[in-house]
Amino acid sequence: MKKIITAAAGVAMLVAAPVAAYAANDTMTATVTSAQSMSRQTSSEVNVSGTWETERLTVGQSFTVASVDGGFKWNASFPFTLDDGSQIGECTANEATLTCKVTTIPDAYANKKDVKGTWWARARLQDAAVGTTEGKISLNGEVVRTLVWGDKDATGKCSNDCSGPAHYEYASPENLKFGWTNANGTVGWGIKFIVEPGTEYTVKDFDTRLNTDVKCTESPTWDPKTTAFITAIPVDANTIKFTAPEGAEVCMVYPPEQVRVPDGQTSVTNHAEVNGVKLEATATVKANGGADGDGTAMTNPEPSPVPTPDVSAPSPAPVPSPEPKPSDKPQYDPTPAPVETTPVPVPSVSPSAPAPVEKPQGAQGGTQGKLAKTGATPAGLIGTGILVAGGVALAVARYKRR
Repeated sequence: MKKIITAAAGVAMLVAAPVAAYAANDTMTATVTSAQSMSRQTSSEVNVSGTWETERLTVGQSFTVASVDGGFKWNASFPFTLDDGSQIGECTANEATLTCKVTTIPDAYANKKDVKGTWWARARLQDAAVGTTEGKISLNGEVVRTLVWGDKDATGKCSNDCSGPAHYEYASPENLKFGWTNANGTVGWGIKFIVEPGTEYTVKDFDTRLNTDVKCTESPTWDPKTTAFITAIPVDANTIKFTAPEGAEVCMVYPPEQVRVPDGQTSVTNHAEVNGVKLEATATVKANGGADGDGTAMTNPEPSPVPTPDVSAPSPAPVPSPEPKPSDKPQYDPTPAPVETTPVPVPSVSPSAPAPVEKPQGAQGGTQGKLAKTGATPAGLIGTGILVAGGVALAVARYKRR
């Protein structure tokens, strides 16, 4: 019994071992194949892309891409999908870290191997990059690429806005209504306009509520050291007014409310007015990332066909079971029980003198007649003893043969 239990346990270990070993590898193989930085000003776009692969899809597998020094921040999360649109998980953006994780396996991919694909994601340059010329990108905790700020062609060299290190966003003197896509899929708006110090300005947004927070700068960028923050006076929910501070060249206001794009549309338009000058902008919703992939179907051997019995064929004659052969070994204890035999007494024969013969009365003298032998003679008694002893021996021999 102990041997059987041990063998069964060994089989269980052989079956379970491959699953445990495979499930333990939760980190996907991934690469970063391209990285772009469109400018050296903060809030400019950063694009990163690469590949991913795994021997077989397993729930819990993931890969993580991050900005090591926080030089850029991912725009938003997006679905982790395959070529046919099947979603296998989520690529979650958390500030400077993006993690794509498998949370479900579609039936069509349960038996596919060598599953591989590509991924890409958008980010924006952050204030942490100001004063630097490049940043590091890590993959699963290991630095794999250096991104040069302003490298919009992904060649490893700056090709736009390269006169100095990364800097705060440009505060170009212009009247502009602009928009952007938020991480939750909504659209945010900004209104930028040229000002004269000491002049009062009335700003109205026709589509959303305005914030009373206004910032104005006297330098070419929105450097916090040269930016003034003032509080406007609300006229109504959509209108504010304020006086431009001393030295200001450009001011900007942000509506606090985010606009949701109507179902079925990919863009939305916003209208504003500054001291009677109308401004308009259309924001188009763009995807913040994506993924694709496919695998190779595993081929399983087809089961052997089961032959169909021919009911018309005669049934074969039954084969008689062989009769059991007598075993060469005795089915009883080979040591026979002792048999007590009582020896048959052989009568002792001793010659005796013949009894005197009486003469019949009236008999006359003359020759006497011979008497008949009526007693046991010695030879007869010995023969009788031999027969009895032979019978006993024959009985013992037959018992032993049984």
